[in-house]
Amino acid sequence: METKFSDEPANDPKIDWDTIRKRKHDGSFPLLADWIRNTDKAIRAKWTRRRRRRQLAWVSISFLLIFFIVSCTYRFERVEKSGTLIHLGIDKHEQQSFQRFSYLQQLYTFTPYIFPLPGNPSITSFIFFIPAKENEKLILITRELRSLSGLRKLDISPVNYKIKESLFSTFLHKTLKVGNQEKLRGKDLALHIQAALDKKGLSFLSINVLSDNDERVTFIPGGPSPLRNESFGPETSTLKGDSLPGSARLRSNPRSRTEKKEKLQMFDWLLGTWKVKYVPNETYHHWMRMNDTSLICFVIRYEDNHPDVSIGFSIKYSAVDSAILALRGIEWRFLSANDDQIKFKNETTPKSANVKWSLDNEKKTWQSVISGERNLEIVNLVRNDDSDLESIVKDFITKNHDKIKL
Repeated sequence: METKFSDEPANDPKIDWDTIRKRKHDGSFPLLADWIRNTDKAIRAKWTRRRRRRQLAWVSISFLLIFFIVSCTYRFERVEKSGTLIHLGIDKHEQQSFQRFSYLQQLYTFTPYIFPLPGNPSITSFIFFIPAKENEKLILITRELRSLSGLRKLDISPVNYKIKESLFSTFLHKTLKVGNQEKLRGKDLALHIQAALDKKGLSFLSINVLSDNDERVTFIPGGPSPLRNESFGPETSTLKGDSLPGSARLRSNPRSRTEKKEKLQMFDWLLGTWKVKYVPNETYHHWMRMNDTSLICFVIRYEDNHPDVSIGFSIKYSAVDSAILALRGIEWRFLSANDDQIKFKNETTPKSANVKWSLDNEKKTWQSVISGERNLEIVNLVRNDDSDLESIVKDFITKNHDKIKL
C-alpha cells in the first residue's frame, strides 16, 4: 500500500483495515522461511568466526608462552666488540709528527706504548687500546693519525669476544637497550687482546689490565724479544715525556734525560684548574701539558654563563737547561726557582722585563707579577678542584688546533 502510516496506525483514517484482513497472505510464508534460514546461517557463521578467533588467540598465547620459555632457557653465542687495537709506525726523522702524536695523547687521554719496528730500525712503533665505549674518541684519534707526516704503518683492528646469553637477554640489551649487560672481565679482556697481538706478530707483548672499570691496558715485554734496540733503552716503554725519540743526544745521554725530566717536573704543580681572584667576571686558568716540551695555560672567562676561551701563558723547553715563558708575543727566559719563587727575565721589553711567581708552601695559591718600567700587573690564583673545565678546553683545542703553536 502507498498509504503513509502515522505514529498510531489504528487511529489513521487513511488505512482500510478490512481490506488488509481480507487479503490472502499465503505467499508470505516462504519468504519468512527464507529469512529465518538466512538469519540462522548468518548467526552460525558469526559464532564460527568467533570460535575460530578464540582458538587462534589460545594458539598464539600458547606459542608465545613456549617461545618465552625457550628464549629464557636457550643460550647462544654472539660476537661483541671490546675495543680497538691501534698499531702505527712513524719515521724517526719526523719530529713534528712525534710532537703532534704526544699532543694527541694529552688531548684525548690515551696511553700509547713505544717499541722498535722489527727489521726496520728507522721506524718507531706505537700501540694502544681504545675501549668500545669510547668509539667517538677512536674516530677523532684515527682521523688525526692519518694526517701525520712520516706515517709508515697504521693498523686499526677490532678486538672481539664471544658472549653466551639467552635470546631474551639479548632482546633486552640490544633491542630495548635496558638492563646491564655482563661486562668482560679484566683477565678475559687481556686474553682477547693477546690473541689479537698474536695475529699481528706481536706476541712478545704481554697484557696486564690495570682497571676493569676503565678497561685500561698495559703492554709489558713478555720474555726475550728479537726487537732489542739499544738506542731505545728498554725493549718497550710508555710514551711519557722523554720517551719520544725527539733528540738523539737525549737518547744517548742518560744524564741529560734525567735532567730534562726533572726540569719538566718543576712546573707539574701548575697542571689543572685555577680560579682568578679579585676580578669582576668569573675567570679560570687551566694549564695543560701539550707535549714533552711545552705547557699552555688556557684562560676561560664566563660572561652571561657562557665560557670564552683564549690562550694565556705558555712554557716551552727549548733545551735541557732553559725554558721560555711566553705571553702575547713577549718571551721571558727562565732565571731561577726555589720553593717560594720562580723568576723569568726579559732583556728586550723594559716595560715587562720581569715575571715573578710567588708560591705558598703547598702550592695551592700563587701570584703572578709582571713588572718593568712604570708597569705592574698582578694576578692572584687559587686552586679550584670543583670546576671541571677540561672538556671545554679540549673542545677549544679540537676546533683551533691549527692555530695553537706547540
